[in-house]
Amino acid sequence: MKALKWLGAMLLFPATLAWNFLLGRVLKVRNWWDFIDEKVIVGAFPFPFDVDNMAAEGVRAVVNTCNEYGGPVAQYEKHSIDQLRIPTIDFTPPSLEDVKKGVAFVSKHVEQGNTVYIHCKAGRGRSATVAICWLMSDRNMDPWEAQKHLLDHRPHVHSTLPEREVVKQFWEYVQQESTEGLTSTVDDD
Repeated sequence: MKALKWLGAMLLFPATLAWNFLLGRVLKVRNWWDFIDEKVIVGAFPFPFDVDNMAAEGVRAVVNTCNEYGGPVAQYEKHSIDQLRIPTIDFTPPSLEDVKKGVAFVSKHVEQGNTVYIHCKAGRGRSATVAICWLMSDRNMDPWEAQKHLLDHRPHVHSTLPEREVVKQFWEYVQQESTEGLTSTVDDD
């Protein structure tokens, strides 16, 4: 089944990338990227010519959720941009382990004062999944608050991210970590 999903995503990739380019770059009916926080951007597939602008925005780290695209690595190196790649088949959410890696990477860089660019092909699904989980973890939002926050800042993200199984699992993980943290604090007294 995974091979079939991969094949379907690869066959659709040129057409869906062209559609995103048309909407974002030609017709300009949606932004290519949007700040969802002072230091976090969710966006679409960065082309090599985007990296100078990303660096000018303060981007020093990238979470790339594309299975189909390794990113403009040479341009990242030129600007000392650190990339975490969590390859995920298009039209599917990242795994829980990959979401945890992505959230930890974003948190680390934000704590260092860096701006982080989280992307997939369109900046609507895979990247938004990592972003909603980061908001839940680092900004103490529940899944629906985080969804509203994302939609307020990037209106074309998928509107049902909290219903994704991985988001539900991550929310349980966040709540468990919060409870365990409180328990260990109480036990230490």
